[in-house]
Amino acid sequence: MIIDIGWCIAEELSSSVFFDPQSTQINYTKKSNVKSEGVTRCPAVQNLGLNRIFSIRSPYTIKLKAIKTTDNKIDIRGVFPDTEVDPSVLPSIVSIEPRELWIDNNIPILQIKMPYLFFSDVPVWINQLEAPSQKNIKSWSVIQGRFDIYSWQRSLNFATQWFDIDNDFFIKRGDPIFQISFDTNEASNEFKLKKVILNETIKRRILNCEGITKLIKNTGKLISSNRDPNLKLLQ
Repeated sequence: MIIDIGWCIAEELSSSVFFDPQSTQINYTKKSNVKSEGVTRCPAVQNLGLNRIFSIRSPYTIKLKAIKTTDNKIDIRGVFPDTEVDPSVLPSIVSIEPRELWIDNNIPILQIKMPYLFFSDVPVWINQLEAPSQKNIKSWSVIQGRFDIYSWQRSLNFATQWFDIDNDFFIKRGDPIFQISFDTNEASNEFKLKKVILNETIKRRILNCEGITKLIKNTGKLISSNRDPNLKLLQ
């Protein structure tokens, strides 16, 4: 079964700078001169090869330097001219989370605006994952997570643990910065991305879901029952 996944940029301003998600489908087609037995016949391997993993590329070229302040806080400064984002705009794109929200008290969390929105009209989970091409060559790692894009319409966060602040944070436009994958209860399902226009119905769903986790605890049940089953976001 092929399941449609809608996607758009959740903000209209400057939305044209963002890349389309790029499929990283693995092709395990059997070669004619190879026996049919072997690892590529394994259902687990074949399911991984289905169209379910996509790469998200950076829309920005940004280089940041961490500055330790006298009150034991971390500030950030753009490094120019390596950073292409205008200095007046940079603070609205990048930020350091308050220390009380860090996973490790010694490792800052850096947030970068990345308003990709994915949604479906059937229950589907999205997983945000480290990009394999970025491992072991950088001073940061993606904070991974997953949520139900049928019940919860929210844009992705590009949150990273900046574990080596002595080295600058540097991403270039076009770099793969994280991957996304999709899951359902049926492992053999495939997924097809459909780019849609950010319309008023989608905007209302975003507003309906926005900020829930900051208002009450244990939001899982609320989120799972938060959508009218007759609502169709993919038309």
